[in-house]
Amino acid sequence: MNIKPYDIVLGGSRYLDSSIGVESFSLSRVTPSTGMVQLAAASFFPHGLAFTGQQGRFAFGFEKIGPGAALFDLESMALLETISPVKDRHFYGHGVCSLDDQLLYTTETSRSGEGAIGIRETGSLRYIGDFPSFGTHPHDCHLLDNGTVLAVSNGGNDQSSGIRGSICYIDIETRRLLDRIEMPDDRFNTGHFFPLDNHRSIVVSAPRRGLGDDHLGAISLQGNTDFLDLVSAPLNVVGNMFGEALSVLAIPSADLFIVTHPTPGMVTFWHLSSVTLAKRMDLPRARGLVLSKNKNAVWISFGPQAELLKVDLSTLEAEAQMSGTYITGSHLYAI
Repeated sequence: MNIKPYDIVLGGSRYLDSSIGVESFSLSRVTPSTGMVQLAAASFFPHGLAFTGQQGRFAFGFEKIGPGAALFDLESMALLETISPVKDRHFYGHGVCSLDDQLLYTTETSRSGEGAIGIRETGSLRYIGDFPSFGTHPHDCHLLDNGTVLAVSNGGNDQSSGIRGSICYIDIETRRLLDRIEMPDDRFNTGHFFPLDNHRSIVVSAPRRGLGDDHLGAISLQGNTDFLDLVSAPLNVVGNMFGEALSVLAIPSADLFIVTHPTPGMVTFWHLSSVTLAKRMDLPRARGLVLSKNKNAVWISFGPQAELLKVDLSTLEAEAQMSGTYITGSHLYAI
């Protein structure tokens, strides 16, 4: 097995600390080539990360639907400072730093579900304002157009509300909504997404709020209309997407995008150009995805033993595996 020494993988951890008999949380840093695992203790379960500082030295971590957020030092693996929510809102799991590294934008929600994008200084962590997410229950977010546009997924409320999920594109300077692309099927929210060129995205969805894992999730792509285009074939795969379609990663150079499906325990590989299935891989509790440093493989977190699997992108076959990483969160990141 050829594991490059420079692959360092980060992800959120939740585990039972047997020494004290309580549930514990941390940010996990894994070096697969050596088997080294380092943990930065946290007071919450880190969901998404936003990187700041030169060479990815620091990262902000966020709780999904909760008051937890913090700044981590990724070299010493220590939590440096916690961040408090404002206006009786909760963090919703994701954030991103401005290209000049001066501001932090975070997805936040009120108790009623109204979405906001919080703005803080990265240095002082001082809260300096917000702007609307133009939807309810905002979750994922990405900077586009040289940092001038923020794309946000608004999950929407339950089916009875009539408020559907959407992907919104917001001009940061004017705080104006540029475009809203809605989910056409009220069975699904809009969750994580991978932005492509020309304000297009690949979107993965969980069942709508109030619906459990016995309902289907979905994959959709943004076309040339005001609605997302749902992937509908092959039926034996699409009809098995119970629970949320969780993480999504696109590799345009390989004409691929990849999606994890924890509830049925599978990973789906798709040709990006034709949106046809390239491979289905059965993998229990498949969760996070991140591209290897050399861009020739993808790491996938999975299983009850917090494992990592490395899959070669040219063959879509497993290349290496590691267990005991502590990573049980939804996402993977590489530094």
